[in-house]
Amino acid sequence: MSLPGSLTTLSALVLLPSLIVAQSLLDRYSEVSMEDLSNPDPDEWLMWRRTGNNWAFSPLDQINTDNVASMRLAWTWTMEPGKQETTPLVHDGVMFLPQACDFIEAVDARDGTPLWEYRRPKVDHSAVLACANRNATLFKDQIIIATHDAYLVSLNARTGVVSWEVQMGNWELGQHYSGGPQVLDGKVIVGMSGCYYINTGCWITAHNPDTGAELWRRNTIPRQGEPGGETWGDVPNEQRRGGSAWMPASYDPELDLIYIGVAVPIPWGSIQRNIRGGDVLYTNSTLALEADTGEIAWYFQYIPGGNWDLDHPFERIVVESPVTPDPEAVSWMNPDIVSSVSRKLITGVPGKTGIVWTLDAATGEFLWATETSFQNVIVGVDIAGRKGITNTELDITEIRQRKFVCPSTTGGINWNSVGYSPDTNALYIPSNNVCMEYYLNAVNPVLGGYHSSATAIKKPVADNQAQVGMFTAIDVATGAKKWQYTQRAGMSGSVLTTSGGLVFVSDDARRFRAFDASTGEILWEQILNSSAGGFPVTYRLDGVQYLAIAAGEGVNYRMMTPEIRQRRGGNMLYVFRLP
Repeated sequence: MSLPGSLTTLSALVLLPSLIVAQSLLDRYSEVSMEDLSNPDPDEWLMWRRTGNNWAFSPLDQINTDNVASMRLAWTWTMEPGKQETTPLVHDGVMFLPQACDFIEAVDARDGTPLWEYRRPKVDHSAVLACANRNATLFKDQIIIATHDAYLVSLNARTGVVSWEVQMGNWELGQHYSGGPQVLDGKVIVGMSGCYYINTGCWITAHNPDTGAELWRRNTIPRQGEPGGETWGDVPNEQRRGGSAWMPASYDPELDLIYIGVAVPIPWGSIQRNIRGGDVLYTNSTLALEADTGEIAWYFQYIPGGNWDLDHPFERIVVESPVTPDPEAVSWMNPDIVSSVSRKLITGVPGKTGIVWTLDAATGEFLWATETSFQNVIVGVDIAGRKGITNTELDITEIRQRKFVCPSTTGGINWNSVGYSPDTNALYIPSNNVCMEYYLNAVNPVLGGYHSSATAIKKPVADNQAQVGMFTAIDVATGAKKWQYTQRAGMSGSVLTTSGGLVFVSDDARRFRAFDASTGEILWEQILNSSAGGFPVTYRLDGVQYLAIAAGEGVNYRMMTPEIRQRRGGNMLYVFRLP
């Protein structure tokens, strides 16, 4: 075994035992099969939200409501500077850490001993969010990533050496990957993002996992003459922009459908696109795609026409549940629900409005929706038209016309993700009360200039608003609140649920907490060095359950709470365990 060239003879002798153990870990590393991904070992975390249904749920229960109060720090690891939105992956005792700008590290999941690293050359990207890489996935002997320079790349999981790579977009036009790949139905599924002013719409592609070869492609914005293309009016194809797929897809194997969210049109305002009243499909929509072909089985559009940069590209959660919405609890419901029999659903909070939307997973039929944080954009549902109804009082008819819109472009929720627990049949939702004074600007279509489309001045919901953050448990069958916790600090972290009866989430005040999933009681708290931009995971090694979360730059709502201060960056992985 060769030693790293930077080690001195003495330090090499000191580190030799750990290096030998590390190499042994890599030698024993086994391939990840499709069965492993479909029915993962409870001890491991192989993909973004652990399973293709995007639950973020672990069956592990060694850490539970009775003992979580004694959980303590096991080890830490300093991570790469930059946008920190990582999801640690764990298999056969090896932890993989995808980090900002495609820096990948493999470490020993017991103590963080480094095993190998891969660093992709950083390009001078015009898109400010290009290096915010959220996840990778494991398959066979590979770790597959989607990069800031618009490549799909496979690394050998034992060595970090590139096994194949394919260029999918043009980073010089602002294109990049943000949400990473998922291996679903034996295919690598990934959505392009960064479709800004001077390029056209984005797409979702499927790839052969052995070679990276493209199998099918689905554009997120239809062109002239294609189904849905008429919703863009006479706008020429080269000006039909936007529709980024910012987050990873989900999958239901029984229906054989892939579900993915599509973001806003570019520019944001209908008057800037010279089209009034057009829905501009498939922006702000859920797309249900046939896994073998990429054909659209159905769609549902949450905000037709765009206008406010209130993206709806977040995770789609696939569950099976009875459908018995409580008319006293939900904001809107389908009056023609004829059966409460359990069925497959697409649920969760797909967009920035903070609304829980529940659709039939097979057909896209609207079932019910309910608000969490305050919003004034959606006022109803066009059930037959498969879309939300927006507030006409917020329509913008001229440049620099000001409107008071809730939430702000930061969102009631953003890419920080909701969790689901099958033990309670509940969604756990971190959301926030925040509004904005919003107006559109004259369009200046320059590379990387997409945020100049409008100006959003963050405002409180009301002058006397004190509580910004809220954490809400919503019953998936009825839409009723099981419990709700509110606080001054914004709820900016992603959720993890476990069979230990626990729900984990972090906030703007650097608190990482464990809540009782049934009651909402806070059972454990740790103050981190920074708010947590990463997605929490849990795993078990040598009979010990660990909990890992990456802290560092992420979504924040501190513009509403200036008294809550912290330094930017300081990216750090924290790993906890019981004594």
